[in-house]
Amino acid sequence: MIDRREIEVLRSLLNAGSEMSLSALVRQFEGDTAALNAVVDSLQRDGYRFERSITDVRLQSEPEAVRPQSIRARLTSHTIGREVYVFRETTSTNDLVRRAGIGNAAEGVVFFAEQQTAGRGTQGRNWVSQPNQGLWFSILLRSRFSVNQWPVLVRMAALAAAESAEQWIDSRIHIKPPNDLILGGGKLAGFLLETSNAWSFQVLGIGMNVRSSPQIEGYPTSALEKFSKRPVFLAELGAQILNRFEDWYLRKPIESVDSAFEARVEGLGAEAGARSQEEGPKQRNRGGE
Repeated sequence: MIDRREIEVLRSLLNAGSEMSLSALVRQFEGDTAALNAVVDSLQRDGYRFERSITDVRLQSEPEAVRPQSIRARLTSHTIGREVYVFRETTSTNDLVRRAGIGNAAEGVVFFAEQQTAGRGTQGRNWVSQPNQGLWFSILLRSRFSVNQWPVLVRMAALAAAESAEQWIDSRIHIKPPNDLILGGGKLAGFLLETSNAWSFQVLGIGMNVRSSPQIEGYPTSALEKFSKRPVFLAELGAQILNRFEDWYLRKPIESVDSAFEARVEGLGAEAGARSQEEGPKQRNRGGE
């Protein structure tokens, strides 16, 4: 279990631009400097790096791998991400959420994995989840939507992921129904909703290629970082997706989901048409050589 004080220290530093006065941080610990030092030491053992002086504390760097503290410190959501767990390796994060749901865990619990050994896509396909090369996570939902509305949960996830990923790039991300994000002509992300009549919950799985993507013959893929001018910090992107998903899920009318989803689908058609026009003359030129 993560010490919530670690999350609060990181949140305070991040909100302050990574540096705060020592006295301000100590006040959060009711004047207990030893308690603050113990929390900072614990974070350092987990890969966080700090610069400490007599007057200030500065967060120098965070671990590249996903850490629950880094995600929770960036969350503005209240339900989605109420608890965040990260596994170095698991079969599938959907399996973890299913077990949590059966165990009556609260809605909004999220499980991340650095690597999945049996990640699942739609129609029983395997989802390749290499260590720390992307985001692989699942959310426990207890939606009040009727059964025939459950597909909108995938649409909400697709919109949240697309909007979040676009914060790192200058390109537009499109949606290929029912559940693929497309960037640069290749699959960037996918979503899987698992349900059962025997469950009182839904399992929403999300996978996004960030640092690299699997090479699959006849199946174009893409990775977010190949379109970004700066390295993508996995934990920050994960938090952005959770924040935006809660916004779509709990605050926006369902009608706005459909219109926003369709706009990204229509954009994909326009992009494909433009690529076809560009490729046509080139093919003809090669044929005449």
